[in-house]
Amino acid sequence: MKYLKNSFKNMIDFFAGTSAYFRDVLLMHGFMLFVVLPLLASSTRFILRQGKIEYLSYDTLPIIFSKHPGVLIALIVVLITIIIAVFFEFTFLLLSIFFIKKKEPISLTNLLKGTLLQLKKIRFSTLLFFLFYFFLVLPLSGLGFNSDLLAKIKIPAFIMDFIFANRVTFIALVILGYLIFFYLSIRLIFALPEMILRDVPFRQAVKESWRSTKNHFFKILGQFIVIGGSIIFVFVLSYTVILTLQAIVETAIPSYALVSAVIAMTLLQIILLLNIIFTTVGIFYITIDYMDDEGFLPESPQWFFDQPKQQKKEWSFFKIGLFAFTAALFGIGVGTYNTNYLSNPSVTEPLTISHRGVDAANGVQNTLPALEKTSLEHPTYVEMDIQETKDKQFVVMHDFNLKKLTGVNKRPNQLTLAELTTLTAKENGMSANVCSFDEYLKKAKNLNQKLLIEIKTTPQDSPDLVKRFTEKYRKVILSEKHILHTLTFDTATELKKEEPDFYVGYILPFNIVGPPVSNVDFFTMEYTTLNRNFINAAHNDGKKVYAWTVNDEDTMTRMMFYGVDGIVTDELNVLNKTIKTDLDELTYSDKLLHFVIGIG
Repeated sequence: MKYLKNSFKNMIDFFAGTSAYFRDVLLMHGFMLFVVLPLLASSTRFILRQGKIEYLSYDTLPIIFSKHPGVLIALIVVLITIIIAVFFEFTFLLLSIFFIKKKEPISLTNLLKGTLLQLKKIRFSTLLFFLFYFFLVLPLSGLGFNSDLLAKIKIPAFIMDFIFANRVTFIALVILGYLIFFYLSIRLIFALPEMILRDVPFRQAVKESWRSTKNHFFKILGQFIVIGGSIIFVFVLSYTVILTLQAIVETAIPSYALVSAVIAMTLLQIILLLNIIFTTVGIFYITIDYMDDEGFLPESPQWFFDQPKQQKKEWSFFKIGLFAFTAALFGIGVGTYNTNYLSNPSVTEPLTISHRGVDAANGVQNTLPALEKTSLEHPTYVEMDIQETKDKQFVVMHDFNLKKLTGVNKRPNQLTLAELTTLTAKENGMSANVCSFDEYLKKAKNLNQKLLIEIKTTPQDSPDLVKRFTEKYRKVILSEKHILHTLTFDTATELKKEEPDFYVGYILPFNIVGPPVSNVDFFTMEYTTLNRNFINAAHNDGKKVYAWTVNDEDTMTRMMFYGVDGIVTDELNVLNKTIKTDLDELTYSDKLLHFVIGIG
């Protein structure tokens, strides 16, 4: 009961200290977003250009490792710089909350000096532990340290789908691993703060964190549950109340709907800003508060006392006037932006693309019966996959091993086209013959269905694959307005060189440094790391962006909010209904909801 009482008291103190956190969190976020991130992204692109490498992806990494040692070393330097920058951000915010807890005002200059002093102590072992701490301790501790620098590092949805699809052993191992790391996250939560605040060596910090958390696991966990849960509750409740009130205004007094929506959006922006602050400092507050409660929070470091004391500055008439003028300009800017946002369409109508030619498991992927059924839904394109066969023909198949669909434990390029087309593929309780690319093209022509053709490549493919493909299928692809994409960057660029009139895309599983500079026409991006910045950058370069594989209504709406040009989905009917709902029945409340969903 005492633990619970203390947790709620700490929660109240945490929310009451908002103004104290405001300056440091916003300054650090701004510095990382507008200075460090653009600088690192530009440096990465510059390094790649020096090696004549157009993009950093899984298929360019082997080339960098084997042929470009200078580029590899430079990229490693950039990676180390990112880690140090995140460490700097972490240390800056930890020290900020430390002095707030100590009730000792510190100037921004002195806070930066103290942070830089900590950087001098960095060793290789420190960076390794920080990586472990950042990726395993903080994310599993209940509140994440939101770093803009590493915000893109996520496990893509298609990898998670692969792990969890009918794999009981994998699921059990993942759950077990999560529980182990969750336990470690609590036991080691104080190691890094002790290294920073008490100048404790790495090994000693780990031992002391392990000792200080002994028999206190549930107490610390309770702090995270109460404060983390309170943050979620407060902000979800705030969003819900604002959106509900807006919906009521639109129904009861529609003439004031736009005015109220502008006010509501401004309030939402303020709440989102507060959310950033609370979720960023939550981990630090809980850590330092616990150290204080248990009596091992250190005194202020010597360097703090060596700094000249800051005199409290009175607000002059000039400063008050300047502040009022700046606030007025900011208010006008926000109001204008919000009015334009609410007055204009917030979502774009995307092309509808059926993934592997199926809709809601209506057949066996990449087969003629599924194509025939799916075409009745009238997708803009049916996405399908082709691979080269042993006799240098092309078969319609996604998997690089035939076993899952046909029971034959071989690669498609180990069999001739004639052998492949005798096989029967089974999926979703149905069966269908494996078909050739020529058969699929013929059926698509009869159905008047345009295709998005994915060319899947393997190390065993013939060197002239692209040339032979272009020579054989150029006429039908152009006349039927089919389009192409591929996961292999060189294949995409070669297709455009062989036939400039082909409409070609490059498939990206990750968004690392934005769109690559290339001669392709569009990018097909895995949706997990896709954001509006990537889409805007691609559009500015004249490229379209398709999102894959988007199967739920909320994510479809978010992708449309970002402005994607097409959506690849296994749920074509859901996508069609979502598009109709979002485009035909879009209210101010809907737009505000899309705004909240699309932030980040």
